Amino acid sequence: MAHTPGIYPSVTQILSPWSDFNSVPPDVLAAASERGTLVHQVCLAEAVGGWAVPDDVTAPYLESFCLWLPRVEVIAVEFEVINHTMRYMGHPDLTVRFKGDRGLSLIDIKTPRLYNPVWRAQLAAYRAAALTMPEYADIERIASLRLSPEGKAPILNESSSTYAIDLNGFYNSLAAWYYFQGLKRKDF
Repeated sequence: MAHTPGIYPSVTQILSPWSDFNSVPPDVLAAASERGTLVHQVCLAEAVGGWAVPDDVTAPYLESFCLWLPRVEVIAVEFEVINHTMRYMGHPDLTVRFKGDRGLSLIDIKTPRLYNPVWRAQLAAYRAAALTMPEYADIERIASLRLSPEGKAPILNESSSTYAIDLNGFYNSLAAWYYFQGLKRKDF
């Protein structure tokens, strides 16, 4: 996957003020970040029919992912979306077609046990950017897929019905991000 660093801020950067991890010890946060990266690697390799080699930590998450995978046709894996009009970018994990659906669904893989409502704004932003690209113009559904660390069925948290309000929340965060970046550079 080709990343375009620096062209615009990422969805993750924009939403970072609302993802407060100050109460999490740095070593715990670092371990969770590394685990998340490794889980994404093995799951996305599995999604494209590649060779996924899980370790003791990632194996249960991969098992959880594999319980869900037969429900979908994988269209794209970890691709870049850019919204040039609103000036932001992101990297959703999956675009899939659920069996029986006509339209596409945008899925972001998650490893935390607890649901984070910030994910709704993240997914809305990804969808809005993806809709500007002809190949993803029929994305209808958006959801986070929380994988189980015990290898059990994952939890799909769909946020399609709140898309408009979630996108509005993201756009407000985006405006604030650009405002404060301008203040730092003294553009105002």
